[in-house]
Amino acid sequence: MDVALRGNSASAVTAGILLLTQARRLGHPIGVSVEGDPDDVAAVEGPTIVYSPVLAGCGVGRQLGSGPLVIVPGPASTPLALSLDEGGGSDWFFVDRRGVGEHASTQAFVRLCTDRGTEARNLGRQLRRTLGTIGCTPEPALLDLLFGAPAAPPERIAMTLRAGRAMTGSPGDSLIRFVSGGHAAIPDPLPSPCSADDLQQAWDDGRMQAFIDRLSLGVRDGVEDWVEGMKLVPCHEKHELMCGLAEVGSHLVSLPNGAMLPPLDAAKDAISVGLGAALGATSGQTCANRALVEMFQFLGGRFVENVRYAVPVPGIEPPTGRLERWQWLCRGVREAQATADQLWRQVVDPLQ
Repeated sequence: MDVALRGNSASAVTAGILLLTQARRLGHPIGVSVEGDPDDVAAVEGPTIVYSPVLAGCGVGRQLGSGPLVIVPGPASTPLALSLDEGGGSDWFFVDRRGVGEHASTQAFVRLCTDRGTEARNLGRQLRRTLGTIGCTPEPALLDLLFGAPAAPPERIAMTLRAGRAMTGSPGDSLIRFVSGGHAAIPDPLPSPCSADDLQQAWDDGRMQAFIDRLSLGVRDGVEDWVEGMKLVPCHEKHELMCGLAEVGSHLVSLPNGAMLPPLDAAKDAISVGLGAALGATSGQTCANRALVEMFQFLGGRFVENVRYAVPVPGIEPPTGRLERWQWLCRGVREAQATADQLWRQVVDPLQ
């Protein structure tokens, strides 16, 4: 039995791979062809990390022992694209691989640590030491995750700690050690994102001091000294860093006494643990769509110029941006999975 498919490169080829894989598993002798030219596939380039059972099942960027985690390599100077959504259908953003940061708060952190002034560099050193103490490696990529991930601040904190501790192997100190109890009312955390005006308003109405008072005694003194030092140094765009830290810090100290950070779902946890490997992935197949074509051909699939009775596989033409194209690919392969399942039941193995 032969099945012919028609659609964009990602959706049709993915459906073909799934049909051929199912046929091999069940011993059905079928052939699958896709209408089109394998050299005309849309480029979907790495570096990228995404939790996608469909892409991983099709052999794209699969890492041994990592389950559905997909890591596609790319140039070291190119930002890492990642999605926090299971399947990669949304929540795409970039983290840095050059050491300069993608988020404005991360860039301000790098400027602070490389400032010509001794006082500014000392403040940067103090901040790096504090982050390292709790298990958050002060790498720009992790700070991009902390400041810029499309998730609630408590989840961003949990992901950053999980990633940092996975990269270093160090458990870090418990966050409970840095937050004291007390019976004073806990103010609402700062808005996300937090602007300079939001931060100034929080200082004026006393909320920032209330947040600082929630810290344990030894930590509170260090934070107050650091804040006063930051007010004095002429570091460019330092307010971006202070806003970013104040935002996530306010959510942390606003947790009830004894509360824990939210548990991460499977996708966020896998992304956090695999982030270190993705940051260093520079060799191998860099185009996910090309990897799909190679797997399709390896399984015996063929490309043909035109087929009279080809089955259409739903899909749209690829957009231009790199994040948009990855989202397009991930949504397309999920739709292709549904099409392949339906096609198998209706054509290859219909109910008797």
